[in-house]
Amino acid sequence: MTAVNTKIVVLSRFGNLYSTQRLLQTITAAGMEPLLLAPEQCILSLNGKHAAVYANGEVLPHCAAVIPRIGGPITALGARLLRYFAGAGTLCLNGAGALQLARDKFASLQVLVAAEVAVPQTLYFTDARQREAALEMLGTPLVHKLLQGSQGVGVSLADSPMAARGMLDTFLSLQHEAMIQQYLPGCQDVRVIVLYGEVIAVMVRESVAEDFRSNLHCGGRARACSDLPDTWAEVARKAAVALGLDFAGVDLMADADQNPLVLEVNPTPSLEGVEKTTGIPIAEQVVTALQARLASA
Repeated sequence: MTAVNTKIVVLSRFGNLYSTQRLLQTITAAGMEPLLLAPEQCILSLNGKHAAVYANGEVLPHCAAVIPRIGGPITALGARLLRYFAGAGTLCLNGAGALQLARDKFASLQVLVAAEVAVPQTLYFTDARQREAALEMLGTPLVHKLLQGSQGVGVSLADSPMAARGMLDTFLSLQHEAMIQQYLPGCQDVRVIVLYGEVIAVMVRESVAEDFRSNLHCGGRARACSDLPDTWAEVARKAAVALGLDFAGVDLMADADQNPLVLEVNPTPSLEGVEKTTGIPIAEQVVTALQARLASA
C-alpha cells in the first residue's frame, strides 16, 4: 500500500513570524507533516525533462501541498518555486500567476475592472509630461502607491497640487512610473479574508490621527465585523476569484454613495491581526481546506 503523503510546505523566509508559526503548529496538530522552506535557501534545477528543488544540499521530497507566505521583495523567486510545485503535482494555495498578478497593484486593478469589480479612480503613467494632465483629472488630495508593496509601505498622501507635483517628480525620476489614486475620505477600511471563494473573516481597520493609512503595521486599530453587507462580501469574493487567488485579503472602502470599492488585494494576508481581532482561527481553516482538497483529489 502506498503511504499517504502528509507533507505540507510553508514557503516563508521568516520562520519566527506569527503567521508562519501558526501554520506550522496547525499542520502538526492536524496530523500532517510541516516543512518550513525558506525560498532563498533553494536551488531550482532543470535537467532534460526533469525538474527538482534542492534545499540545504538535498533534493526536496514530493510534498502534498504548499502554503506560500511570499513577501513582495521575493515575489519572482516565490513564483518560480510555485511553478515547480504545480508541475510536481503539489496542491498550491495560490498559484504563481495569481501571486504575481496580485502583487502588481495596477495590473490587478485592471483585471478587477474587466471583471466589473469597482475600484477607485486610478491613473498610471510613465512620462513626466503627463503629470499636469493627471493632476487635472484626479485633483487633490490624492494617494500615490508603489506598484509593489504591502502593510502600507510605499503609500503616500499629497494634499495639495504643490505636494503632488513634488512627489510625482520624485517617483518618476527614480522609478520612471507613477500610480496615483483617488483619495477616499474617511478613516476606515474593511479587510475581508477570502478562502476558496468564501468569506471567512472580516475586520474593520481604522487609521490613527497621525496617519491616513489604516494598516495595523502603521499603527491602525481594528475591530471584528460580523455584519458585513452581502453586497460587500460578494465584491470581496468576486475580486479574489477574478485574480485567481485561493486565499486573499481584500481591502474595501466606501465611495461617496457608500458602495464598496476594492483598494487592493493581498495574496498573503497576515494572520495575526485578523485572528487576534476576530477570534477566528484562520490557520485552522486554511489547513482544513487543504486537507479536504487533498482527500478528494
